[in-house]
Amino acid sequence: MIIGGGLAGLSAAMTLRGRKKIFLAEKETRFGGLAATVRKGGFHFDYSGHLLHLRWPETTRLILGALGSNVRRIRRDARVFAHGRWTPYPFQANLAAMPPRVRSECVSGFLRALAAGGGAPGDGTGRLCPQSVPGALRPAGSETFDKWSGRVFGAGISRYFMLPYNAKLWQYPLGRLTTEWCAPFVPVPSPGDIIKGAYGAGRRAIGYNAVFHYPKKGGIGALASALAMKAGETHLGIEAERVDLRARTARVRHFGEISFKRLINTAPLDEFVAMCSDAPAAVRRAAGLLRRNTVYVLNIGARGVKSDMHWGYFPGTGFPFYRAGIASNFSRALAPSGEASFYIEIATDGRALDLESAEKACVAGLRACGLIKDARQVTEKMWLKIPCAYVIYDADRARALPVISGWLKERGARSIGRYGAWKYSFMEESVKEGLEAGREILAGRS
Repeated sequence: MIIGGGLAGLSAAMTLRGRKKIFLAEKETRFGGLAATVRKGGFHFDYSGHLLHLRWPETTRLILGALGSNVRRIRRDARVFAHGRWTPYPFQANLAAMPPRVRSECVSGFLRALAAGGGAPGDGTGRLCPQSVPGALRPAGSETFDKWSGRVFGAGISRYFMLPYNAKLWQYPLGRLTTEWCAPFVPVPSPGDIIKGAYGAGRRAIGYNAVFHYPKKGGIGALASALAMKAGETHLGIEAERVDLRARTARVRHFGEISFKRLINTAPLDEFVAMCSDAPAAVRRAAGLLRRNTVYVLNIGARGVKSDMHWGYFPGTGFPFYRAGIASNFSRALAPSGEASFYIEIATDGRALDLESAEKACVAGLRACGLIKDARQVTEKMWLKIPCAYVIYDADRARALPVISGWLKERGARSIGRYGAWKYSFMEESVKEGLEAGREILAGRS
């Protein structure tokens, strides 16, 4: 039994197809989980920016093979809007556009951190590289993000980007947020990169997502649709309501009771534990320690948009959103001719968002940074809500996961994917975990 028809569940089903009898239950009426696309008024809107960052040969071949000719490779144009002006992303490697006072504070703060033994040398790609970064400079699991940022980037970069941006994104105290998630998602340039980015010519396009792939047509949902064709027996619109891992039975809404020998879960881990009737009290307490934030995505269609940017980051308090992107710059097929489609992301700690006031503030924000000139350019709007968006890394998570995973292992079950494994990851990693879970079952290791 596979719970969830997202990328992890579909890739597991593909691996098992023809060799094991599969029952895949997906509660939505379409595949993909959050890697899905919704149509409205001639637009194709994704659940925020879902881009393919490919790094492993096998999964790259699988994903590109599934999409066939319906894919393009794109070089990133990402920017940061700070102090009333745009600078290329990542901020820490592209300080030249900042006011002289800000630039000086950022560079001198970094050099002081470097002199104190905190500035990381990087590996030439902007990633934290275990081979090139001394152990004392890597983020330790117990180190909090605010301390790590100050130690590695210095006071200036932390003050003007790292701390305000991540406070908006995570909606959780940065003095309690731990740093296991940082690599590869936070680029750590070398000292040379920072100096060149502040005083030299050109722009530094470093980081794990400097190049990405995206479908030519159909939005990111085209990938899930392509994988589903190879996944075998799958069921849409049915939800696993209760699971008994000891008895190896499940009750599925609109379907009834089923029996299984092995189970792969891709639903959010805390929700999965809640549906397990045989979960012991210690496991339920551990699941209760898991935290997540919620992201509301306002999708907007607009006329007369001139920017070629793919997405931008907004650390400033004057903007309610932490990120906004122009999805139609990934693929022109996402919007009608002459129009552009935006996705605008606002995070909360789970509390409901006042959509009407947030919508007005988002449109005002697009005007303030110059992406549109007038609210009358807007032709379409659609809110999409992601109740479980970013899982929170803190000491409670570190304590809870071994308890839950140990119990699942005893029961011969696996929980995989971004939410099943309760981590910050990307789409290719979910596909990879699905393949691995299927192979472990075939090898009799699960």
